[in-house]
Amino acid sequence: MRGTAAFGVAAALSLTGCGSGATDEGERAAPARSGTPAPSDRPSAPAAPATVTPAEDAAGTGATARPDLTLPAGLVERFELWRAHDPDRDRAMADAGHAQTVVLDAIARGGTDTDALAFYFTGRALSAAKAHVRGVAGAGESRSGFVRYHRPELAMPDPRVDAPGKGTAALSFCADESELFREDRATGAVDRTPAGADAQIHYETRLRLSDTGVWQTYELATRRGVDTCAS
Repeated sequence: MRGTAAFGVAAALSLTGCGSGATDEGERAAPARSGTPAPSDRPSAPAAPATVTPAEDAAGTGATARPDLTLPAGLVERFELWRAHDPDRDRAMADAGHAQTVVLDAIARGGTDTDALAFYFTGRALSAAKAHVRGVAGAGESRSGFVRYHRPELAMPDPRVDAPGKGTAALSFCADESELFREDRATGAVDRTPAGADAQIHYETRLRLSDTGVWQTYELATRRGVDTCAS
């Protein structure tokens, strides 16, 4: 069976009035210095051109320094159209991207004993992230391969907050996990069973700006097999 990085809380969110947070076609940004797989394991997807990463962008704003996240070789992310050409929106999208990375990082480490999870998640989303990582680690698994995040749509402020303010946002996006696989932590064996429609996942997240200037994901939901994500 294939692997998944997706997780979520109970009820799906319904976002309305979301404006697109995407950049011009072809622009890419990776929110972490992910590991590059060996040539024999390199995903078939085209490489993303180098751009300013959200980590570098945030570091230049005087905001709280972000954790250094470097995924192991053989585990790669790509974030497509992950910039909005607006400093505030870019920082929110960057931190939301980092939240995805810290989950993969914790899975690769084999547990939740990392401060990075609580740095980017809070509330119910933090509980869900920890439970997901524990479940994968408890099964003796890690992850290997490639995951692509795309079709981001950002609303700032979050239209579903009763009293929307400057420090709220809602972000939905797609994840393609068709090349992300289960890896046996003990043997290193990778199960490359084809993923099928469930590899296409739609995320709906809600973020809040913390007192230290970090956009933390506090609520999220995922749906699998979403047709609009299959591209």
